[in-house]
Amino acid sequence: MSQVTDSDPRTNGPLPVFTPLQRFLGSRAVTGLGMFVSRYAPPFIGHLVAGLIAGLINWRKPAVYWIVRANLRQVVANPSPLSGGSQRGVGPQVDERALHRLVRQVFRNAARNNYELWHLVSQGQAAIRAAVHIPPAAYVHIEQAQQRGKGLIIAGTHTGNFDLGILALVVYGLEMQVLGLAHRPTGGFNLMDQMRTRAGVYLTSISVPALREAVRRLRHGGAVLTGVDRPVGGEETTVEFFGRPALLPTGHVRLALKTDAAILVGAPYRDADGRTVMRVSPPLEMVRTGDPHEDLRVNLRQVAAWMEEFIRACPEQWGLFVPVWSQGQLGHG
Repeated sequence: MSQVTDSDPRTNGPLPVFTPLQRFLGSRAVTGLGMFVSRYAPPFIGHLVAGLIAGLINWRKPAVYWIVRANLRQVVANPSPLSGGSQRGVGPQVDERALHRLVRQVFRNAARNNYELWHLVSQGQAAIRAAVHIPPAAYVHIEQAQQRGKGLIIAGTHTGNFDLGILALVVYGLEMQVLGLAHRPTGGFNLMDQMRTRAGVYLTSISVPALREAVRRLRHGGAVLTGVDRPVGGEETTVEFFGRPALLPTGHVRLALKTDAAILVGAPYRDADGRTVMRVSPPLEMVRTGDPHEDLRVNLRQVAAWMEEFIRACPEQWGLFVPVWSQGQLGHG
């Protein structure tokens, strides 16, 4: 998501260039086939097929494999200060076998997440409700933000089953506007958007009218959700993210500063029992220094710090398949 102003709101720039495998898997034919099979396949068959697809990717190691590896290397090379550098297998000298193991897990989780999303959507809202757990603490944080009466912005990370988490929030009764990419890909992405809409998600691609609607919604105490860990075009402000500058979206902070809404960072993950669990940060109040540029920098970093903690907790569940940092910024091993 990009920035918003009354007079000249900017939108996302061009989408990242996808690898050949991503274009193939994201095609209308392949996505449609996956949705059809997932609708009728029982879990043991769905998980088996998902495992075979992920295994093939991990064996062939196409370009997208190395994109994920580069992203994860930046994560594991920057352990949380709270951990004292003692997190499993992380730090500047991260073991390369451990890193490749994380990458393989990312693709296994992504394939399984797609099957479960498509299968559960076909089963209806009751199945989604049963598959997703929203802990009491998450409810408390959402209610705290709503009680302010100034709107809330959920800044999401692409962890766990991200789409299933959005659907669950809708099923559990949170009315919200979801801001998606301005320049939507075609093919299978259209099918995904149609599925989200049928499941009750109010999805709007970023545009001048959509951003104005978001401002009105927030000023009336409503909710807006957008993903904030994926680089977008058109951004001029970098965000410090895992120790390196990244061209991440800034619009969530600009909206919050404009409307006085609170930001909640949301990050679903799969627990040991296979359930999707929603992690939600406490409401983040925007810091105001009197300098607009400093306000933006400080508050972007405040959000990024929460994203880092959530991603570090389960790096193998961070399904980001486009480069987050330029190759010149990344360490190589």
